[in-house]
Amino acid sequence: MHVAGGPFDEETKKPFLRAVEPHYPELAKCWKLVKEPKLADVGVDLLIPTNGGKPKVTNPRVTNVDGKDLLPCVVAFFEGIEFENPKTGGPRGVSYSTRWKPTP
Repeated sequence: MHVAGGPFDEETKKPFLRAVEPHYPELAKCWKLVKEPKLADVGVDLLIPTNGGKPKVTNPRVTNVDGKDLLPCVVAFFEGIEFENPKTGGPRGVSYSTRWKPTP
């Protein structure tokens, strides 16, 4: 994860992780849409409004698998997340990436 404007430490990332991590099981449902699952990285860019709330989601990306069905699901997932107030002036940009792998 990269939070625009830094600093680039774990403390800065915590509010964004707090918003998303409890919903990971819901995000994992998107993985079922991949026809040939293998190790992949999936990411999106988020623009979180000044007062928090639901982000604008752009630049969905995936490596190593066909994202035709996966990426719309991931975008919809992030569009539904409520984020805290970024606590700094103006909207906050976050590049959020996840690593996916098939289960045996």
